[in-house]
Amino acid sequence: MNLMSISQYARHAGMSRQALYNWEAKQGFPARVDGKINQAACDQYLARYRDSRDPRIKNNTPSVKAAVPADGVLVPLSVAEIKQHIAAGADRVAGMDDHERATLAAKAAGLYLSEGPDNPPVTFGGYRLAIVKTPEWETGQIVAGGAFGLSADDVIFECRDYTLTLMDDETESTALRDVVPSLLYVLADDTGLPEK
Repeated sequence: MNLMSISQYARHAGMSRQALYNWEAKQGFPARVDGKINQAACDQYLARYRDSRDPRIKNNTPSVKAAVPADGVLVPLSVAEIKQHIAAGADRVAGMDDHERATLAAKAAGLYLSEGPDNPPVTFGGYRLAIVKTPEWETGQIVAGGAFGLSADDVIFECRDYTLTLMDDETESTALRDVVPSLLYVLADDTGLPEK
């Protein structure tokens, strides 16, 4: 809460102190806090009465923007729901670029995709999937392709496997995975083989 004196707020709002007193007398105007004006509440109140083209309306922009739900946000879904999303968009993957599809598959599964140099026998110029952005240990942090040996098709398979594989004590309806629902279509199995 940003508190301002009468003079400061009048200057901020682009009006005289007398005009501010007139507004303050109206019903619904935010009450003072310890003799000061709550800037955000008053800006919001005055914005209702100002034309959107009025240059003073810019004072109503909040200092912190509200979070807009992004399309790439991870959402917990059951494995059954994930399978429905994958099946619903299976026709969208035809003709898709392999690199783009591998990148989107990693995002859909909430994994980090890295591409490595072709430097055998240390690295093989392919992809690696990890749970963290910069893995320090291979065990527990790298899902697949520790030596950057995955192809784009391998990445898609590993992401699908990581997302859909159930543990012994899980069922499709109770097992939750953090995924990006709008990208799940890229995990579709377009090889002609049935999904496991």
